[in-house]
Amino acid sequence: MDIGNFSVSYISHVSFLFQSKSGTTILTDPLFADGFMWNGHLESYLSPPEISIDSIKNCDAIFITHIHGDHCDHEAIKRINDNTGAKIYAPDDVRESLKEFGVPADSLIHIDDGTEAKVNDVTLLPLAGYDNSADEKGRPNKFSVIISSGETSLFYSGDCHSVPPGLKGRNVDAIFIWPHHNDRNILNFHNDVNFKKFVMMHGDKFKPGEFLCNLDYSEQKVRLEKLIPGIEIIIPVPIKSL
Repeated sequence: MDIGNFSVSYISHVSFLFQSKSGTTILTDPLFADGFMWNGHLESYLSPPEISIDSIKNCDAIFITHIHGDHCDHEAIKRINDNTGAKIYAPDDVRESLKEFGVPADSLIHIDDGTEAKVNDVTLLPLAGYDNSADEKGRPNKFSVIISSGETSLFYSGDCHSVPPGLKGRNVDAIFIWPHHNDRNILNFHNDVNFKKFVMMHGDKFKPGEFLCNLDYSEQKVRLEKLIPGIEIIIPVPIKSL
């Protein structure tokens, strides 16, 4: 899909490739594993990507929002870094975990709430301070990001349950967010942020599916169109090739 200065490719679940007009490519939360551990059990991935990790041959940066296994696939991140040299922008606990996994330290970039990072013609603005989320050292460990190039700004939410303070009052062209089951959470985004498009995510199929997943996007689209009329609701279609 094309949104302003970006061409956006949906890989699966929460993984998107954002490519600016100049070709700068940002990848969010890649997930290629067969499953991940959640609350002491394996969540098996029933609707994995239709492309392979190694088909991603060009990537300038990977943004990881937090450590949860459906957002932080260590093997995929390392392989993409090995293949492309992509820098990895991530919370401190994620960077430490990836370093232990064998990702080179000079590929791991520290992020701060509200501090911009430039990747060629793309600006990344990490946002934290929501959902009362911090690691055992008190450091923010759950981020979202505004991805901008030229006149276009896109908000990628990761796992937001509430609006990041740094997002309130901003104008963005689209938000990439899961259709939270609590209507109030969706209405808060609608009330606090100016946006035109709502791109759904975080609804792929897992078994046993004991976290917020396994969504019927068609049903959610009908619900959201009633809840926030006038906003374009988009069901992303996974890419089959790059």
